[in-house]
Amino acid sequence: MEKDSALYQLMLVRMNGIMNDITNSDGEYQEIVRKSEEYSGRLERIGLPVDIRMLVDDYVSEQNALISRYGMLAYLLGFSDCKAMFLGKGLPTEVKEMNTEL
Repeated sequence: MEKDSALYQLMLVRMNGIMNDITNSDGEYQEIVRKSEEYSGRLERIGLPVDIRMLVDDYVSEQNALISRYGMLAYLLGFSDCKAMFLGKGLPTEVKEMNTEL
């Protein structure tokens, strides 16, 4: 999808702005944050060498980026599906069709 398209810009606004309000008030999300902080504290107390801590940090950061990107793509796919339904095109069924829609 083109990064200057209206759908992509809408996704950025919704994901980067409004999602913060939603996650702050979502109990399940907050429980995940609490557990994450607990694990973080446990890792700190272990006293791993700096190079190992950096490796763990790099790994977790990349996993977070992967999950974030997946969420953004899912959001875009959902909007593309809605657009197709409203325009009477039906839903794309092939991966190739879906890629051209995004």
